[in-house]
Formats: sequence, C-alpha cells, structure tokens
Amino acid sequence: MTMQHLVALTLAIVACVACIRLLLWHRRATQTGRASPLRLAVLLVLQPLTCALLYCALFPPAGSDGARLLRIATAGTSSIAAGSNEPFFTLPEASTNGGTRVPDLGTALRRMPGVQAIEILGQGLTPRDMDALPDVPLRFRPGPLPSGITALSPPGAVAPGARFRVGATVSAARGSSVELIDPAGRLTDQAEADAAGHVLLAGTARVAGPAIFTLRLREEGSIIDQTSVPVWVELVKPPKLLILAGAPGAEVKFLRRWATDAGYDVTTQISAGGGILLGDAPVRLDAASLGRFDAAIVDNRVWPAARGALMAAVRSGMGLILHAAGPVEANSMGQWRALGFDLKGSNRLVPLALPPVPVEAVARTRHGIADNDGPTDIASPDDAVPDISRLDRRPGGTGTVPLLDDNGGAGLAAWRQAGMGRIALFTAIDSYGLILTGRRDLHNDWWSALLNAVLRPASQTLFDPGTSWQDERLTLCHLPGPASAIAPGGGRAIVLPVHGCGAYWPRVPGFHRVEAKGQARMIYIHSRNELAIARQMRDRTATLLRASDESPSDSAPAGHRTSPWLWWIGWMAASALLWWLERNRLGRKGVPQSAM
Repeated sequence: MTMQHLVALTLAIVACVACIRLLLWHRRATQTGRASPLRLAVLLVLQPLTCALLYCALFPPAGSDGARLLRIATAGTSSIAAGSNEPFFTLPEASTNGGTRVPDLGTALRRMPGVQAIEILGQGLTPRDMDALPDVPLRFRPGPLPSGITALSPPGAVAPGARFRVGATVSAARGSSVELIDPAGRLTDQAEADAAGHVLLAGTARVAGPAIFTLRLREEGSIIDQTSVPVWVELVKPPKLLILAGAPGAEVKFLRRWATDAGYDVTTQISAGGGILLGDAPVRLDAASLGRFDAAIVDNRVWPAARGALMAAVRSGMGLILHAAGPVEANSMGQWRALGFDLKGSNRLVPLALPPVPVEAVARTRHGIADNDGPTDIASPDDAVPDISRLDRRPGGTGTVPLLDDNGGAGLAAWRQAGMGRIALFTAIDSYGLILTGRRDLHNDWWSALLNAVLRPASQTLFDPGTSWQDERLTLCHLPGPASAIAPGGGRAIVLPVHGCGAYWPRVPGFHRVEAKGQARMIYIHSRNELAIARQMRDRTATLLRASDESPSDSAPAGHRTSPWLWWIGWMAASALLWWLERNRLGRKGVPQSAM
C-alpha cells in the first residue's frame, strides 16, 4: 500500500467516525428536543468534505487543461488527416493546410502541456524534433513512400584512373532503370534494381580532385529522381618499392616490370658477386636509407646480410616480403622461424597446384575482346601447365594471418605484425613462369595481395562517404582535438564539441573540409532538395524505432498536477465553517421549560 492510499484510508475512517459521532449526538438531542435535522445534514456534509479537501491538498489531482492526444503532421501528411477533434499541429515539412503551424515539436508541446500521447502522421520526425519527444506513448501512422532514391552509398577516396562502385536503393516500379552520369554528362553505367531495390553501378575516376557524378532513376523513360554522387579523387604519391635479389634472373626482371606497371616507384638492387651490384643506384642497407621505402621484396640469399637493417625499417613501418629463390639454407630457415613463422615441412621443392584456366576468358581472347579484369596472353586449356614450384613448407604460427593458398589448399604466404610494420613470407619459386604461360592474372593477384598486406599506409585526406544535408546538424566523431570546418566558398566555422563529438551546421552544399590537429577530412553536403525520399526514409525509420503500440488509456501518465494552494484554502475554509457551526447555537432548538 502506497502512502497516498494509506492517507486516503485514514481520512475515510476519520470521516466515518465523525459521521457516527454526529448521528449518536442527534439521537440524544432528539430525546431532549434540541435536535435540528438541517443542522445535522450540514454537519454530515462538511465532515467528508473537509477530509476530501485535505486529501486533495496533500495529493493534488491532475489538471484538466492538458490535451490527452496530440497529433503532429510531418512531411507527406494528407490534408484529410486534419479532420479530428484532438489538437492538430503541422511542422514546417508538412504540406497540409489543416491544423496549427508550428516551427518545431517543442513549440507544440509548450502550447499543449500535459500531453498523454502523441500521434505522428506522414513520414516521421526529423532529427531536430527527435530529442524533444517526451516520455509518453508514441503512435506512428506512416504514409506511402513515394518513388525515388531511398539510400545512396558513394565510394571512398579513389586514385586517378581507378574504377569505383556506387551503391543505391530505390523504391520504384519493376523495370525502372538507374543510370550513372559522369561530370561531362556521359552515361557511365546503367542497370536495373533487384527485387529489394538494390543496384550497384561502376564508374572511373579521371583526374585528381573532387568530382560530382549524377545518379538518375528512370521510370518508363522519364526521370523521377536524381542526386549528386560525390567522388573524391586523391592523387597519392606512388609507393616506393625496393627489390633486393641475390643474383640476376628472370624473376627479378618480370617482378620489376609488373611493379612499374602497377604504379610503384621501383628501385632494384641485384648482387652479381664479388661486390658488384646491378640495377639502380646502390642503396645503403641501413635504417635511415630503408626508411624512405614503403615496402621491400627480399629473397633468401640477401636476407642474412641485411637482416638487421631490414628489421629496424620494418619496426618503423616499412613492409617486408621474404620469398624463396630456391632451397633455403638452414641458417636462413632458422632466422625466418625467429620472426614468428612456424614452417612445417621439408626443404625440397614440390609442384605448385594452379587453378584451371577460365574457359570464358579463353573465348574472349580468341575473339579479340579486351578485358581489363581478365588475364592477358592467356594460354589454351590444352597447353602444358606451367612448371611452377614451391618450397615444401607451409608458413603459419601463432599471430600469423594466412594470405595465399594454391589450388590444392597448400599455404603459399602468410603475414604477421612486427612493430609498426608487417612481414610476409612467400614460398612460391619462379613466379614469372605464370606470365610466360599465359597466367598473368594469377601473377598479378599474388603479388598485389602480398604488397597490399604489408605496404606502409599512405597518408592521405580522409573522405567520409556519409549522406548529409544543407542546413541540418552534422555530427562528427573521432576528432583528435578542436576542429574547424571550411566551406566551399572559403568560410570557416568552429565545430562545437558535444558529448565527445562535434556539431556543425553546413550552410552551403558541396565539399567541406574539416581540420583538426593537422588532420583533414572531406565531407560532401547535399543541397536541401536532394535525396528528399532518402531523408524521408531516414526519418521514417527513426520514428518507427521510437513508436509503441500503447494507447493513452493503457499507460498514459496523469499529466501535470494542479496547484495545492487552492485545495489548502478550500480545506481551511471548510474546516473553519465546521468549527464555527459546531460551536454556534445556530440551528439548535431551545430547551423546554419543563426540563429546567
């Protein structure tokens, strides 16, 4: 039993006892002729009335001026929805003419205190109003979602000349097509969305700098929605690669050619014996000289002499690929194990199992069709399989990450962390044979995977591919310190710290640069009219997460309580009247003379 119930029970008992006392007094007074029925009736009414007023003073009841249900119109609300007796307000995003127009939800709540439930109509509340929602049941009646682009996934930062992919989700009729248009107005890619509305398009970045592509949704030949697709093309310096070989050979020749074509700044140093070095200008094998390289490829013949300098450079961030040029000596094998690689197997060379040649790739080559993603100089499936061998040892161990396997499942490469850099171990021998026998694709895949795994991370501008709109608060997290934002026109604004993140209100669309402690982040801001359906979908989802199935009669709060002073004044007035009436002779009959 709560305190409120206990007080109510006590006051009810007091009122009953007082009424019983009055009835007993009236019974005695009737015998003496002094009873007055009117006086008794007034006293009987005042007893429970004073108790009731005291209870209301102690526990004021809820006020009756609050609205029980508040209806809010958002974007996409029909004007028919305004026909109701409950208070009805329209937010700026709503196009309906009914109801009272307010700038935000907080204004509507201040005008209607004591709201017990809220009903949202249309496409949902914007982030501006989500924080103003009170802790009351929320009902959401979403309207139909128009056809358009409901989500956009732009690419991250890309290199000049690289291909990128753009993801999107659309709500449209079956058979609608989605197009990607480049900045020059040329059609880059076109596709139909799947059953769920998802589509993936590809484009090519041309020159460094910001680029604006366009995504269009067509339905029956007409454009029903379109939006800008921001692409940040980052001009990154070619990574520096050092190739150290213990003897001249075809492996070094083809590896250098491949790395140069792949965009690396390659330096080759080959030992010809007797202190003679071939290739580029000699590189001092010390930590200072090796520190300017992003990765190094070293065979087992060079490793023992350069081990100390190479490991110092790796711990500072350089990537290292160790590969076998033939059977590995016991000394080198022990040093590889000391790096953390568990090399199980023998020291002999065994054939390497290659995957079969794709038949469709052969068909494209025979018909003279170029395919940048497929192999070049490919051999026929009837040609002899290249005699590519591997060291009969599988790199592994605690803390290592498997990287490459042959077609038979044997491990070819693995990498592990060493300080700030990474070390990879590659056991395939004479990989250049893949190129000579038409498997250039496999040669490219192997060495690309190896270098991508260990390459020193390039310092470049971060590009945030998230979706943001003009004149809407943008939340930025993971900032290293105080930050400022530079708009496309050059205007600078301070990013306000909010709960460990930063808040920024972009006023103009375009690429905005956020700077904090020497780090830069590029963010694209869409204009307020772009991706309107995507914004409605965001608001719709957020409101659905906050909505409940409760009705006002189930769990609505009692609303605001009235002032207790009115009840105290009423209780004091009733108590004073009761005290005066019980002590006054008003309404009492006189005493008969015979009784005196």
